Amino acid sequence: MKKQYIRNTLIGLGLLLILFVGYQLYLEYRPDIHLLLDPQASRKEWMREIRSHGVSAAFILTLLISLMCAVPGIPTSVIGVVVGLSYGPFLGTVINVTGNALGNILSIILMQHLSFMDHSKKENRWVKAIRRMKHPKIGVMIGYMVPVIPSSVVNFAATSLNLSVRELLLSILIGVVPSSLLYACGGEALFHGEHIKALVLVASVLVLTVLVVIIYRDRRKHLVK
Repeated sequence: MKKQYIRNTLIGLGLLLILFVGYQLYLEYRPDIHLLLDPQASRKEWMREIRSHGVSAAFILTLLISLMCAVPGIPTSVIGVVVGLSYGPFLGTVINVTGNALGNILSIILMQHLSFMDHSKKENRWVKAIRRMKHPKIGVMIGYMVPVIPSSVVNFAATSLNLSVRELLLSILIGVVPSSLLYACGGEALFHGEHIKALVLVASVLVLTVLVVIIYRDRRKHLVK
């Protein structure tokens, strides 16, 4: 009961921090929003404004992604695309990777030291699949790559495997790169008005997700037989 109370308290604090940092982000991007909604403003003016953000906005975005990644059940995809809009594919990917990696590391630290671990996830099919793999650390890495698998589930699996610090950090860093790059490139595509390209990028994620689910189900049926 006490552990559940601590877990719920930490989640509540995380949500409050997300709201606070999200409001700071709104203040940072308020001129951009006004230009976007202003029928008198030109697209070039908005494009110039959206790319004018510096270190402060990058810090806020990184912090927000970290918090959203650490709190279970909150997707970071929209913020990742905003990062791509503002900073382009290269710097945007760096910001996304940093935020996602820090968020997952924070989540694992909380699980290990502050009773944040939800033991009901032991029976989760993805946790079982990762733990049964011949090389579980590769399973953890793949888990971070697939958007359909909640990062909290992958973090639980990583914590239960007792990986070394080096293995854990490498799995997180390599694992979050594909989605971070994808969101940054999606934002860059939207910046240039390439909506079809952005849709193709989103579709590729969905296809990857479906393939992973199909492979997982096929493998489970094979094991049952």
